Amino acid sequence: MDLPSRFYRRSEFALDTGTHIGMGLCLAAISTLHPDVAASTTMFAAVTTTALVGSHAPDFDTVFKFKGNSAYLRQHRGKSHGLIALIAWPLLLSIVIGTLFGVPPTSLWLMAQIAVALHVFVDLFNAYGTQALHPFKQSWIGWGVINTFDPYLFTMYYAAFGIWLLTRATIVIFPILIAIVIIYYAVQFKLRNDALATAARYYRGAHKLFISPSMKWDEWHVAARLRDEYSVVKINSGTVVECGNFRIKDEPHGDALYEIVKQNADLQAFLEFSKIHTYTVSRKDGIVEYRFTNLRYFTKEVYPFVAVVRIDAATKEIVSSYTGWVFSERTLQKKLFIPAL
Repeated sequence: MDLPSRFYRRSEFALDTGTHIGMGLCLAAISTLHPDVAASTTMFAAVTTTALVGSHAPDFDTVFKFKGNSAYLRQHRGKSHGLIALIAWPLLLSIVIGTLFGVPPTSLWLMAQIAVALHVFVDLFNAYGTQALHPFKQSWIGWGVINTFDPYLFTMYYAAFGIWLLTRATIVIFPILIAIVIIYYAVQFKLRNDALATAARYYRGAHKLFISPSMKWDEWHVAARLRDEYSVVKINSGTVVECGNFRIKDEPHGDALYEIVKQNADLQAFLEFSKIHTYTVSRKDGIVEYRFTNLRYFTKEVYPFVAVVRIDAATKEIVSSYTGWVFSERTLQKKLFIPAL
């Protein structure tokens, strides 16, 4: 199956920043159980800042976007989510924030440590994953249990914080919240395992299954590597819906232009990260386009994670390239700077 010409369309794609901030707000509220925090507005402000910044700190690797998408793709959720960072972030944050608010950094360290550790831990539950064991292991760990943005968790955190603002019933609200969240994660694990079992029965003899959760309840996207093709399905509460089949093709080695294209940083970053993908080659007006599409990530009929490289067949010079997440062909063409083929 070839990729349709309008392979992308606009789609809501909420990042997990809001959820991490929601967790930080809840941590700040819980901190008021400590008498020193409850008694001092300065200490509460310092602890709240620590909780909020710490809950987002591992994602400060977003600064690599300034070096281009290939650098960002290689770095995001890599070292910044690793074991060294797990120690370094809390130390740095407690010192800086403690200095700004004039409170002892030691009084902020535990909150910083909890906030950073929770961020890294919850990121393991989505399909993107992290390099949580860096530098001892470079492999990516992602369990495919929770969507990058989970509307249920998002609602839980902000609802709990809102109720706390109105009642200040810390000792009642947050034990209940923690229990509900733990149960929710356990249910999601079971639903994911059920979906994998359904896929395994559907694809008897599949070499590999890759699963990603959607934002909808008990809806999963599964990409399977079969003997001669990749197959993609959506599983909704046990019901399988076919989304497409893609012939497995070797990379175009021996193609003189591809030998140049494969040195491109955007394509290299994509291939390092992507575990299951297909590609197309198109030609127009002397320009050859190599488009690689990851099949694991799927949002509203869109495969948004791509790498595209265009090369002039005559001069053998790369004229444009891009890797990253796009949700419409129009957006992709803007990023490539030259007209579509």
